[in-house]
Amino acid sequence: MLLSVFSTFFIVVFLILNNTGRVCCQSSDTCDWVGSGLLQGVTKGVQPLYLRCTQGHIKWHYPRGALRALLRPPLSKFQGCVRIAANSTGARLYLEGEKRLFPLFKAGDGKPEDLHRCFTSRRGQVALYVEADPPLDILRKDTIEFTYDLVSQKNLADDMEECQPCSDEEILKSYCTSDFVIQGTVSALNHNESTQTSELTIRATSIKIDAPHKSWTNVKYVTLHRPLKCGTKAGMGEFLFLGRWRLGHPIVHCAPRLSHWKEIRRKSIEARTNLCQLD
Repeated sequence: MLLSVFSTFFIVVFLILNNTGRVCCQSSDTCDWVGSGLLQGVTKGVQPLYLRCTQGHIKWHYPRGALRALLRPPLSKFQGCVRIAANSTGARLYLEGEKRLFPLFKAGDGKPEDLHRCFTSRRGQVALYVEADPPLDILRKDTIEFTYDLVSQKNLADDMEECQPCSDEEILKSYCTSDFVIQGTVSALNHNESTQTSELTIRATSIKIDAPHKSWTNVKYVTLHRPLKCGTKAGMGEFLFLGRWRLGHPIVHCAPRLSHWKEIRRKSIEARTNLCQLD
């Protein structure tokens, strides 16, 4: 009787592990992927992943062999960035080019955790290649983990496209679609070379923000980000800051002066061209 119970238990455990291994080894066709090199049972070769979303997350325990993550979102042209999780080890991350791999990350490269490692699409897609390092200890739990974010870009050859001032139409659309709308003045500006961002400290007089970041609603000062390459300057007076969260950072997209925004809003309401309620 005892032997029968033990045998049944062993078979159930085997089936669970075997099923888990198959699930983790299959190519993904969604936004995220989590897997283990131990369950893959592959020490060489490349496992393909197919990710169709504009945002997602990849986490690979005990890296073995390699992954090739093909990012193909519903965008014809796009710019993408990845943010590597702290303490990621055991594999290196590359961007696949026409004839070579371009390094994006390796453990101990000395780059800050907040750095966004960015790239542009080719023919509507991007391939990220994750190559496992030879394990120094097969029992050590190395993990590489990163988040990706992809946004539409009109002209892939224009590296400064995201730095261009917004048109009135873009401001109206951004007001209706942004993750945050903040009215306030710039109290400090810091250009951070290590993360390649300009950090604007805003003294806020009004904040509208999406639900996941409601903790912002009771503060007087917030820090917003722009790419360092944009050469952001601190203007005097009151502005309306519109933008979205990207890889944990609130990124400014449009920042019209408050007086200009009020004029845009007035004209849009009078012409009934507003896409949402303009408070």
